[in-house]
Amino acid sequence: MAATAWQLYNSAKKYIGNGTITLGIGNFKMVLAETASNASTFTLSAYGGGGALTSVTNEIGAAGGYTTGGRDLVPATAQWVEGASAKQQKFTMSAVGLAFTASGASLVNIRYAIIRNSTGATAGKLLCFCQLSSSQFTVTSPNTLTVLPAATGIFTLT
Repeated sequence: MAATAWQLYNSAKKYIGNGTITLGIGNFKMVLAETASNASTFTLSAYGGGGALTSVTNEIGAAGGYTTGGRDLVPATAQWVEGASAKQQKFTMSAVGLAFTASGASLVNIRYAIIRNSTGATAGKLLCFCQLSSSQFTVTSPNTLTVLPAATGIFTLT
């Protein structure tokens, strides 16, 4: 499976600029979504409570150890690290990635990973998304899906 690069939602740029999303301080979660999701729609802005036009749809079902709302990034706040020069800052989560283990049931119809700023179990602003595969897939119990960010980070500011 070849994943695409992480892509920022249009509104995330505004939220980073106005301080609604504070990178490196806020709590961030990774959500898994199905093929039928609107996850790759750049105009989305919210996770939960934002209405059909602004909220992500078709998160995978809460089963097999997956919890609605996603899992905390490692570290939970994610972090900034220096890139190739002091002028370059990379936003990253972990060198070991985030593992989703199907426990007792399969994780089905996965296609997208979404990173969101968490302001509650089912609320927050969307930051970015990645298409994990060109078609949906299932992680059968007791297997694990590990989402590992590139060594260059999730995204870089220069």
